[in-house]
Amino acid sequence: MTVEGVLLSGNAGVVGWQNIANTVNATVTSETAAGPLSNIFNDSTAFFWQASSTATQTITITAGGVPVDYIGIARHNLAGATVTIKYDGATIIPATVIDSQSTMFLTAEASPTTITITIAGATTAPKIAVMRAGLSIRLQRNIYVGHTPITYGRNRIEVSAMSENGEYLGRILRGETRSTEVTLQNLTPDWYRAYLDPWIASREPCFFAWRPVDYPAEVNYCWIEGDTRPVNSRSNGMMDVSFNLKGMP
Repeated sequence: MTVEGVLLSGNAGVVGWQNIANTVNATVTSETAAGPLSNIFNDSTAFFWQASSTATQTITITAGGVPVDYIGIARHNLAGATVTIKYDGATIIPATVIDSQSTMFLTAEASPTTITITIAGATTAPKIAVMRAGLSIRLQRNIYVGHTPITYGRNRIEVSAMSENGEYLGRILRGETRSTEVTLQNLTPDWYRAYLDPWIASREPCFFAWRPVDYPAEVNYCWIEGDTRPVNSRSNGMMDVSFNLKGMP
């Protein structure tokens, strides 16, 4: 799990939720019958785009001049492969994916006509379950003490076995998720309404980096669980809000 590319001058969190990529405006070098490119845009982590070989693959998104500053990928097998991102043919990010967990590439805001994501040097045929590209939210305030980074909020679904006489026989890990609570305080009323509330209301999943400068490896693909009710906490209209995130390891 990592943040690659342009980091912020501050350490406030980043939420990558807007998505301009879809089955209409994207193409790829190759795909399999069981792993078409369309699988990458439906937000589910259960279905994958699968390349037909280990050859270099390029995903091309016709962005149409819409502002973007992030590209996120989740549930992929690109560990060790080189991922190069270009806007209108100009290299923006040449990067090596650190592991096979969620990755968010941050860039300076731009309005490209075309975005290309090129994957080279893969040792197995590349596959990706989720890709999102668009304009992120750079949080107005830092996330302070008392927060559990979602990377460490482990929720394991386990089945343990015991013998008839009470001996421990082992256990099976059937699944695993991540979760955390995010609390933001003293948000200006206009900023909250313009940037944060549209995402909360949308219920769209996102790529979340809680402190991208200090901890660029702590990124997850996640979504809001439960209801969220912001509070007008000051006489000048400042807002406080808390929300629960659940995501994939």
